Amino acid sequence: MGYILGDEGSGAYLGKKVLQHYLYNTFDEDMMAAFNARFAVTKDEILNNVYKQPQANKYLAAFSIFLAENRGHYMIENILEDGLHDFIFNHIYKFKESWTSPICFTGSVAFAFKDILKEICNAYELELGNVTKHPMDALVKFHSI
Repeated sequence: MGYILGDEGSGAYLGKKVLQHYLYNTFDEDMMAAFNARFAVTKDEILNNVYKQPQANKYLAAFSIFLAENRGHYMIENILEDGLHDFIFNHIYKFKESWTSPICFTGSVAFAFKDILKEICNAYELELGNVTKHPMDALVKFHSI
């Protein structure tokens, strides 16, 4: 359903969560300071880029790097766990095949946070399959056999 109504677990979805925590002033002092040090943006600039400029999904995704840079902080871990849980629950768990076949993931978000994907798959009693950063790598390997 795209990045506005769906796209759970994507860089845009996770970046949107980062911006929500920032704009709603939900981050604690440490995370607010880290965000401000990493991104020199104002609320008006954020709103303009999200609502008035093209490719808002790419703009949102650019903020997901903040999650990778601040792993270990409980607020960051919560955003990651919630976002990836939303993906598994909405897009994987409802298919009966998910319990009989390994679930494979491709992309930079999946690759960067595969430890969390593994935990969530274990919690849902799903088998985590391959997690690759670039889909082309797997295609080259497949066609080289």
